[in-house]
Amino acid sequence: MRPEPASPHDPAELSPAELLGIAQNPKTAAEVLGHIVEHPALSPEVVMALLRHPQTPGPAMARLAERATGPLLETLLGAVERLGRWLGALEALLRNPLVPEVKHSTIRRYVEAAKRREAEGARKKNLLLTLRELPVGQRLTLAKKGNKDVRMILIRDSNEMVALEVVGSPRITDGEVLAVAMMRDVCDKILRFIAHNRKYRQNRQIVMALLHNPKTPVGVSLGLGISSLSERELKDLAKDRNIPGAVSRAAQQVLERRKGPATPSAGGH
Repeated sequence: MRPEPASPHDPAELSPAELLGIAQNPKTAAEVLGHIVEHPALSPEVVMALLRHPQTPGPAMARLAERATGPLLETLLGAVERLGRWLGALEALLRNPLVPEVKHSTIRRYVEAAKRREAEGARKKNLLLTLRELPVGQRLTLAKKGNKDVRMILIRDSNEMVALEVVGSPRITDGEVLAVAMMRDVCDKILRFIAHNRKYRQNRQIVMALLHNPKTPVGVSLGLGISSLSERELKDLAKDRNIPGAVSRAAQQVLERRKGPATPSAGGH
């Protein structure tokens, strides 16, 4: 009988090449990645793949950061910015006695930045929970008069009236509207409102964001002046496979019209 292949849940039985392949696979689960971090023969290449993987668990990286030596420690110190995803891992790195004192100030800067991100995330989460509890009337008022954080939450409100009040707010900036035009989780009425606003139609970035947003209704996209786009913009639109085919074909047709009829060959009739 053929021996069964080594299970990714038993990292000690995997070869370095197999470990690297699993660590680089975007579909690898966090549990498996956590096991890989504990491998006794971890390589710098696998560590870098773990730093890049979105599912790598922070507690496992913290344990690695505290005990890392040699090439593994050099890899972590050379990628402190990536390690900054996990506050616990940065703090663990500071506890590692092999980390040179000269590196401590840099690591502490990333620790402070990570703490600020965590505090900001907690603040926005609390704000989201608070807004969800408010009656529609109060949410409508805040959509019009609230600050940027409030608007960026209420733009996704389940009540379309609230979301429309956000884009109609006199306080909303062009930068915020650009961000909304790129969102794929807003209702199409919001994108229609932006597209039909004369001021925003004059903003090329907003127009391109709407054209590349697969949530923008086809009729709206076709009315955004595709024929006036630059050649580069048309090519990007024609190659975009995420948008409706009618929009990418319209861009391709404009490109072909600009080329004009094919020139006959010298010997042709």
